[in-house]
Amino acid sequence: MSELLKRILTASILAPLAVWWLLFAPSPWFEVLLGMLGLAAMFELIVMLALPGRIAYVFSGAAGIALLIVSQQVAAVILLLSVLWLGVFMLAVRRESAMPVAEQTHRFALGCWMTVWLLLFVWVTGVLHHLPSGHLFMLGAFVGVWAADIGAYFAGRAFGKNKLCLPISPGKSVEGAIAGAVCGILASGSIWTSYTDLAMLPAMLIGLALVITAVLGDLGESAIKRAVGVKDSGRMLPGHGGLLDRVDALLPAVAVAGVLYLFAGGALGISRVAL
Repeated sequence: MSELLKRILTASILAPLAVWWLLFAPSPWFEVLLGMLGLAAMFELIVMLALPGRIAYVFSGAAGIALLIVSQQVAAVILLLSVLWLGVFMLAVRRESAMPVAEQTHRFALGCWMTVWLLLFVWVTGVLHHLPSGHLFMLGAFVGVWAADIGAYFAGRAFGKNKLCLPISPGKSVEGAIAGAVCGILASGSIWTSYTDLAMLPAMLIGLALVITAVLGDLGESAIKRAVGVKDSGRMLPGHGGLLDRVDALLPAVAVAGVLYLFAGGALGISRVAL
């Protein structure tokens, strides 16, 4: 079976499950599944980074995810992230390891990049789930990232000539990124303007932020894999590699789009439920 066929089959199973989870999963099962997703992604990241102090790292990440799910206060989130990563750093650097300190620091910084987006994604998703149209906004964000990924993949294969970021991800092209951005903005914008209170201009602006951060998330995970010398983050998903290979763009994209939807109401001309 070709890798493309495996990729399509896996996506055809995961996409309907994700849509059901976003639209129909009741509490507390929505939060339970969200926590399981976060823990699985965290575990895969830790295994890939191979940092010392792995048990302390996983425990701190699990505690952070659990607290972010139940937290509804922005100040608590900021405080939690600060304390969490200070504690992780102190625990990690105290462990003996044959890995050079410079390499530990590099991997730790890359892990922080991915984990902060993961925690913010978990928190934003949990908050949006409890808003009247939040689940529909999340659906638009997910569909936008998926559309951008599909558009970039096929356009890049057909027309890609100019490399987007050769040192980090040789397979990505400028042409693919542009096509993916157009597909993502149109897909997310059509859902948001049809099923939420977003007007066309705010939807397009948030869609633009969505696709830009999706590309950054994808490149960020590629940088981690290149730093640790692996092709895929894992083997969980046939045709896609690991879980992080599938959600690397989703994490920052949904997080940033969700924050804009929640807190940029005045500038974008929309109203939002106060948190």
